[in-house]
Amino acid sequence: MKSYKLKSFISNEKVDYENNLNPQQLEVVKDSDGPSLVLAGAGSGKTRVLIYRLAYLLEKGIPAENILLATFTNRAATEMINRAEILLKSSLKNLWAGTFHHIGNRTLRKEAASLGYSPNFTIVDKGDACDLLEDCLEDLGLYKKEKMFPKKKLIYNVYALSSSSLKTVEKTILEFHPHIEDYIEEVQKILKHYKKKKQQANIMDFSDLLTNWYTLLGDKSYCQKYSENFRYILVDEYQDTNRLQFEIIKLLSSQHKNILAVGDDAQSIYSFRAADINNLLDFPKVFEGTRIFKLETNYRSSPQILSLANEIIRHNINQFPKTLKPIKSDSDLPYVVKTKDVYQQAKFIGQRIIELNRQGTPLKEIAVLFRSRFQALELEMEMLKRSIPYVVRGGMRFFEQAHIKDVLSYLKIIINKKDELSFKRAVCLHKGIGRSYAYKIWDKFSRGNFDVKEISSKLPKRQSSGFKEFATLFESLKQTKSPAKALKEIIKQYKEYCYLSFDNADERILDLEELSKMANTYPSIRHFLLDLGAFEDFKGESRLGAADRDQMLVLSTIHQAKGLEWQAVFIIGFSDYEFPHPKSLGSEKSLEEERRLFYVATTRTKEILHITYAQTKYTYRNGLIITRPSVFLTELNLDSYEEILVEDEYQL
Repeated sequence: MKSYKLKSFISNEKVDYENNLNPQQLEVVKDSDGPSLVLAGAGSGKTRVLIYRLAYLLEKGIPAENILLATFTNRAATEMINRAEILLKSSLKNLWAGTFHHIGNRTLRKEAASLGYSPNFTIVDKGDACDLLEDCLEDLGLYKKEKMFPKKKLIYNVYALSSSSLKTVEKTILEFHPHIEDYIEEVQKILKHYKKKKQQANIMDFSDLLTNWYTLLGDKSYCQKYSENFRYILVDEYQDTNRLQFEIIKLLSSQHKNILAVGDDAQSIYSFRAADINNLLDFPKVFEGTRIFKLETNYRSSPQILSLANEIIRHNINQFPKTLKPIKSDSDLPYVVKTKDVYQQAKFIGQRIIELNRQGTPLKEIAVLFRSRFQALELEMEMLKRSIPYVVRGGMRFFEQAHIKDVLSYLKIIINKKDELSFKRAVCLHKGIGRSYAYKIWDKFSRGNFDVKEISSKLPKRQSSGFKEFATLFESLKQTKSPAKALKEIIKQYKEYCYLSFDNADERILDLEELSKMANTYPSIRHFLLDLGAFEDFKGESRLGAADRDQMLVLSTIHQAKGLEWQAVFIIGFSDYEFPHPKSLGSEKSLEEERRLFYVATTRTKEILHITYAQTKYTYRNGLIITRPSVFLTELNLDSYEEILVEDEYQL
């Protein structure tokens, strides 16, 4: 059998930097020794700059093992390494490259003993970590309390945010999850016990890969060892780093001080994940002698799109000002579209998507973006009616989400008492009732024996209380004909469960309120569920092969769309109290992040942009109201967009 040996070699052929980079990019690649901050505007080729900077350092004779390339996804690291290897015609197997977690893992495998771990420690994912937290709850007897208790996934989120932001558990809860303020002491006990159990089992979770790495570098000898080794440090998406990652980078660059941070303050939109824009804004203050480079040539969008984007972001005070400059030819002005209501908005978008598709724009080159998930409900229904295949990026279709299924399960057992799955799902939402108790209760219910007193008398105290709560709600719903009224009653009770179960409870409740609003147009629960059934049965994605899925329309939150691009983009729900998010209105810092979110959405398109809003909407609490466009629209020059008023029904 013949063998084939992979060779590692450096080509004598030099990389042509001058002809492959613009002047701004070339300056970064060749002249960014020392602390350097690269402000890379949207679509300005930051990945290209990092790849060529890496190649330049290697051509200068810097060994790969003395270079650290930190990225936010392993995929990004792999892509950069592959492109650099093609460029240099050499292997880069000794390069320290990957996510912060990947590099932390690599370091800790070498130094685990100093932290009380063995090198063969196990890394557990979020699911396993949550299961371990549940064991901690059992160990401490916290599930035996009368009241409902924060669920394991929410506790894990508190722990992860606390680790990332280097804040105490108390401060983290008060800032991110104030609704569980009463549980601060218990959560602190749980996480202390959780840390102990991990150490005993020789396991680390993803947060430990960074916190333990940071602890290791706090030892001067280890800090010196690794900071001397990394002669050059390159960091991608620097605006998305959290405080913990910032402190790690500061320690690793303490010897040679050759740190190149590439990012864009105008695209910092992840504070809810503990990303800290001040890491970028304060970079010149922290790293003395910082040189600032700007990449402002945009290769993605038309002049009209960039003019609007520049107009949006100039209203932010806390930023490094820059102006995106186009190289593409002119296109139409962006459109701001006024519709009568959200249903007409959905019909307009459906019609325009079909028109664009007929004119030659593939569905995969069209995206509909929204600030919050609930804004897409009417649009999803319109896409299903028109048989437009779509994929929800980074999430599930509206009716596939857990909280939607939860509240609908109550309605389903009102109509169909034989629905075992829905019954068990609904009863498990009440305190103390798990799958085993749900099965016992269902056994009685399915046999026609639903004597509340008898069943509750055979349950432990906590489970009995939860079951009585369920039974009371169930009996009340049986007397209700209106689906909207029924949903309001369910949501009222479900809120506590929601806040104790999910880290994004506010967004999920908005989804539920939107569902209730939609239910208001139906005469009965039966009619409502029959209509929903038609949509739930439509599984456009599952009927298509992988190649076909690539041809689908994209629906996405703006947060999930960052880093992507399409030929045509629709930004929907651009109304006051929807975008910007109402929670941001009392804080200039939060309002600036919302404006950055608008900027990110705008710069996703290459050529065609529609920004739509409804002039009226039916609200959960106040019924039909007149709405205004987003406050961000009033900041824009009238000549930066063209206005469209949709007056008639927009149908084929």
